[in-house]
Amino acid sequence: MKDSTRQYLYSVLRQAAHEVRYWGQKFAQALMRTPLPRLLVVCIGLALLITIIPLIFTLFVGFVLLKLLFLMLGLTIRKHRENPSELEYQRRTYEKD
Repeated sequence: MKDSTRQYLYSVLRQAAHEVRYWGQKFAQALMRTPLPRLLVVCIGLALLITIIPLIFTLFVGFVLLKLLFLMLGLTIRKHRENPSELEYQRRTYEKD
């Protein structure tokens, strides 16, 4: 039983490797037919894409964290508006020190 499973997995992996090699060869042939200026433009575009994606992700995370900060600040202000005695106690304690 184990032998047939190994043989099947080996066959599948060998076929997958063959497909990857075939597509790699096709890509290399297409790349060799591509004129140099077009290749340069593709490389620059790829470099910009690789550079911009982390920047977009960082800005997204930064704005989400900023939004959470403002949300927490707003909730804290609303809480102290509804119950100002806690805020007054903290202010008096601070002024004594």
